[in-house]
Amino acid sequence: MPSKNKPIVLLDQDGPLADFDLALAGVLFSLGLDAEVLRRTTWHTSDDIESCFGVEAARAVQEAVYRAGFFRSLPVKSGAVEAVRVLESAGCDVFICTAPSLRNPSCASDKMLWVADHFPSLRRKVVVSKDKTLVRGHVLVDDKPEVQGLLAPVWQHVLFKTSGNAHVNAPLNLASWSDVEWLVEHAFAVQSHT
Repeated sequence: MPSKNKPIVLLDQDGPLADFDLALAGVLFSLGLDAEVLRRTTWHTSDDIESCFGVEAARAVQEAVYRAGFFRSLPVKSGAVEAVRVLESAGCDVFICTAPSLRNPSCASDKMLWVADHFPSLRRKVVVSKDKTLVRGHVLVDDKPEVQGLLAPVWQHVLFKTSGNAHVNAPLNLASWSDVEWLVEHAFAVQSHT
């Protein structure tokens, strides 16, 4: 149960916690393609893959991402487990706020199983929603450059830097989980002003 005295920190799953870039590199490798060649200029992976490797490669990667079990097998982002511990120990109320892929039949359940495996303290604190603006919190850490939806968000967006958003200049961003102490301070500052 959330406490009114704790800042609510919402963490996106794919990008900040699950290393989608590393999984993508593995898919490209399995197709005989070099991930080092891929130049990301958009947040939409398939656009960049198509412009770099062609339509067939983009389709093959999409097939892999839409395959049942893909989201269950994502590796954990470096530093993420310790960062969640730091946030919780500092008194933040941490939730995972993740959007499902509607083209992957097992995405939502795979994400829930992934959380239970890697972040057991958060297994009952997962919100799965295509519209994150419907979720209340103080801070949302997300790798999507613009998180939009039906409502004006009540949380403040902190952009988690990944290869897909490196080109974006955001006022608030987290370069890696080594900056978790800044996030703790920021979450408490935001909470104290609401």
